[in-house]
Amino acid sequence: MLKIKTAVISVSDKTHVVEFAKHLKKYKVEIVSTGGTAKTLQESRIGVTPISKITGNKNDEYFDGRMKTISFNYESALLYKRNNSQHAKQARELKIPQIDMVVCNLYPFEKVVAQPGITNETAIENIDIGGPCMVRAAAKNYEWVVVVTDPSQYKTVMAEMDKHNGSISLEMRKKLMIEAFERTADYDSAIHTYFSGHLGENMVKRLKFQEGHQLGRYAENWHQKGWLYKSASKVCSIPWAKKVHGEALGYNNYLDAEGALQSMLELKDYIAVSIIKHANPCGYATGKTLDEAFEKAWAGDPVSSFGSVIALSRPLDISIAQILGERFVEVVVAPSATKEALGYIKSLGKKKENLRILDVGPLEKVNSTIYRFITGGILEQEPDNKFYLTKTVDDLFKRAAKVNCENSGKVLTVGIVTKAKPNPKRVKLYEFALRYIKHVKSNAIGIVREYEDGLFQVIGMGCGQPNRKDSVALACQKAYDNLKIEYEKTKPKGTMANWIASELASDRVVLVSDAFFPFRDGIDNAAKIGIKYLIQPGGSNRDDEVIKAADEHKMAMLFTGVRKFYH
Repeated sequence: MLKIKTAVISVSDKTHVVEFAKHLKKYKVEIVSTGGTAKTLQESRIGVTPISKITGNKNDEYFDGRMKTISFNYESALLYKRNNSQHAKQARELKIPQIDMVVCNLYPFEKVVAQPGITNETAIENIDIGGPCMVRAAAKNYEWVVVVTDPSQYKTVMAEMDKHNGSISLEMRKKLMIEAFERTADYDSAIHTYFSGHLGENMVKRLKFQEGHQLGRYAENWHQKGWLYKSASKVCSIPWAKKVHGEALGYNNYLDAEGALQSMLELKDYIAVSIIKHANPCGYATGKTLDEAFEKAWAGDPVSSFGSVIALSRPLDISIAQILGERFVEVVVAPSATKEALGYIKSLGKKKENLRILDVGPLEKVNSTIYRFITGGILEQEPDNKFYLTKTVDDLFKRAAKVNCENSGKVLTVGIVTKAKPNPKRVKLYEFALRYIKHVKSNAIGIVREYEDGLFQVIGMGCGQPNRKDSVALACQKAYDNLKIEYEKTKPKGTMANWIASELASDRVVLVSDAFFPFRDGIDNAAKIGIKYLIQPGGSNRDDEVIKAADEHKMAMLFTGVRKFYH
């Protein structure tokens, strides 16, 4: 244990510093302080010793206060080894005091440069020199010095002192040392990154992840190991989710759970379910109830849904838990899970011990920058939140218009481009289709259906093909097969062939493409099963040919002007 007798407090962020200083005084700790911090403490009637008594600096405010904590005496007080007889002797000879604690947070460089219109001069003045120096010195000598670098640590340190009658354990000193070097590393990284972009020509990207651990079993394949690291800040995400049931997630589980959550966030205001298999949403639906949404999503691809990862927009309840009891699902992602639902899953014992249930908390879309690591580098792009070049999706249903594409500089046609017109009552259907196709791997084709007014489901998907023609064929075949299954279950009036044909030709069904059709063959494939409504970005050199094909098949087609490619 290290008994705290002398502490230096020099902080930029004075949150709770008075409370912390009073706690130190409770254990008769001498407080040494600087400038503004000393003034704050003295105003609260907390006695302090000026830092100049240690540094020997005649005036702390020389050179605008840049040197107030920089001196041989002060740094020696932090760095000399207490168990080294020669160090101790030299400290006595030089009248170097023993400092047991340093409380220091740095100038707010990151906050300052995040403000608009900041000059380089202002940024430079917010580079702390003495602060990092004393933090690093104290951290290096953690065996005899406690270093506190953030107000969030105060409560922990105070509790530790209360537990040990004014002393701090070695384990706590180690923990604080690691956090101190983390802080100085982040600080230097922020400074380097900022000035590399503002004064130099070499743009720098430094990323930070934490709480890393090795994943169990294997990564993508049996012979590979995998690890997971969390982002520096807690957000609505899979790494930060709370696992409330089941064994640890594997590498592929994390990838599929990420796809499930991100696609679900598109529908967070709906009662909705997303089903992911091999990174693609093979099932996607809304419903009046979560049960209904689940069954409609499952019907989008009953075969692929086996062994899938599922995301819910509402809490996992007993009804969904009972459905899961009879189906093989790898992971469920939800904003929470009821005690009744978890109790039921647990009651199934070994049958469901491998079902992982993740509680991600309130669904909140994180518009973070997107990074992709490639060999020798990293790709960065903005989040994708644009669905059409018009102000609203309703505007697409009014007329065709020429719109300037801001990024490409091209003039694109958006809106209705065919002789046949879509039903303006289906605006929400088209919006659902665009939100869905954003999360399907290219070349992506989806066939989406409004099965009841205001309720939607995906009935066919084609993706991952080298050409769009094949993706259309796959989506059409899947839609036909799924409607055949529905016919056999529900037994509607008329023959199967006639009923399926009428469903596919209905204005309640739309085929959506993530990118333009480069040739008319995709349109011709869709026409073979009777599809009459299409939505795509447009922008191909052969748009006229594609529009002509749609007109020949009496299809209604909308151009959005916005590509939704997802590699």
